[in-house]
Amino acid sequence: MNLLVGATGFVGGHLVEYLFEQGEISKGLFRKGAHLKILDTNGVQGIEGDVLDHHSLHDGMEGVDTVYNLASPTPGEDIEFEKANTEGVLNLIEVAKEEKVKNLIHLSTVDVFGFTNSGRAPSEPNPSNPYQKAKAEAERLLLEQSKRSPSPRIVIIRAAKAVGSRDPSFVTPVLRMAKEGKVTLPDSGVMSFVHPKDVAQAMLKAATGAAPSGTMYTVKSFDATPLALAKELVSATGLPAEVKKQGLFAGGSLAEYTSKQLRAARVIDAQANWSQLGYAPVFDVKLTSSEVAKWYKKDPWAIDA
Repeated sequence: MNLLVGATGFVGGHLVEYLFEQGEISKGLFRKGAHLKILDTNGVQGIEGDVLDHHSLHDGMEGVDTVYNLASPTPGEDIEFEKANTEGVLNLIEVAKEEKVKNLIHLSTVDVFGFTNSGRAPSEPNPSNPYQKAKAEAERLLLEQSKRSPSPRIVIIRAAKAVGSRDPSFVTPVLRMAKEGKVTLPDSGVMSFVHPKDVAQAMLKAATGAAPSGTMYTVKSFDATPLALAKELVSATGLPAEVKKQGLFAGGSLAEYTSKQLRAARVIDAQANWSQLGYAPVFDVKLTSSEVAKWYKKDPWAIDA
């Protein structure tokens, strides 16, 4: 039995689908007001709560072998994101120990390396804003726990920029611009992307594998420029739009945080320990764009929601 924390989010929803496809039985912890369709259609028992509420965590972890933590609120959401990313992680560790959970698989992000304009792959975390610092602190707390106790077994997955259907930060803004006939993006060079189903694959392999507690993996699906990815998305959806580099003084059409990610042009090298995990990315630029196009053609209204 699994518990997915953050099950109704972008990556969390794809993990829900992936685990259901793999025959896994799961529960999902959701915050009040979340849309539950993704849980209902994939046979997931929903439990209202959050990582700052011990009672709901106990309810969620009862009878659970593996906890997947995808809770990652960002600045601007109606929750204290710093507390959720730090105190919330401590709560997860504490309750997981009390409920004798075997595995705690935590989704982190390459954003812990901060924003950099260097084309070289980063080597050490260097968070530069409160969100990145909170994510880096969550990693530190988890790694400290893994040194103190072998239970629960903790594995951290650092994911590159996630893109795919239902993606609110890159795909949706690009398709909104495409509907208006022109897509403009920052000139950020090559960066690394990951499809959330590839993240889900990595998380399941981390849960079912034998990696020692405290192991960390960095995962990506492909490298591309945002402009190249946007062109593939526009082509796959059939929207008649021009895709061009954003001018120096043009107003941004993406959320500020995502725009900074794109300008960072970060390239994440494939990690040597991928072979230990057994991770093999399935999605490339074309397959990701095709998957997005199927979603968009089925629910074109979704990008206006």
